[in-house]
Amino acid sequence: EMFTSVGQAIGIHVLLLVMEHALWQTKQKYEEANLIRFSEESVSLEELGKIDRDKADLIAHEFVMAIVSTLSRLVGKQLAQQLTEQLQIGRRKE
Repeated sequence: EMFTSVGQAIGIHVLLLVMEHALWQTKQKYEEANLIRFSEESVSLEELGKIDRDKADLIAHEFVMAIVSTLSRLVGKQLAQQLTEQLQIGRRKE
């Protein structure tokens, strides 16, 4: 749902480039980030379940924060802040 709304706001191709950049940044820190998959339809962190949960959480957090950081530079801090708040609410529900 959130993936779709951000994609609509900035365009799916821009969002894919942002995610590719975020994945590259995350891989610089965590080799296991290569387990993250995404497409025009969705983002999947499922494969991170194959590694230690704490490390998987760190990798997922790093990836998402890299996306938010790039989006804040592209679309402004207010929209990025709203996205971050939505992500925090989503994490609490899990």
